[in-house]
Amino acid sequence: MAIVSAEKFVQAARENGYAVGGFNTNNLEWTQAILRAAEAKQAPVLIQTSMGAAKYMGGYKLCKVMIENLVDSMGITVPVAIHLDHGHYDDTLECIEVGYSSVMFDGSHLSIEENLEKAKDVVAKAHAK
Repeated sequence: MAIVSAEKFVQAARENGYAVGGFNTNNLEWTQAILRAAEAKQAPVLIQTSMGAAKYMGGYKLCKVMIENLVDSMGITVPVAIHLDHGHYDDTLECIEVGYSSVMFDGSHLSIEENLEKAKDVVAKAHAK
């Protein structure tokens, strides 16, 4: 199955009273394990990268391509979303640009005014993709 937006499977979970797992990955082996477990349970999954993990692994684009390739090569049939976990503004925009299907902008270190301004911008840019 291709990488998908988390919106539909998260909405289904909300309507039917179950949780969707979101797991941070730090390398190839963790990603394989997350995908194997999701497939074994036939459960949709968010594979998340933090800013630090993405930097360690070689960047957001590499993380995205790795996850996509593993989904394909492992024959994963469950919905998989690629999610940025607690990203700063520039990181969030980069993830939108490279094609992450889900992002979490974390502006908690900013003033409330700047946080709201940047959050609105992130939402607009994500919805435009």
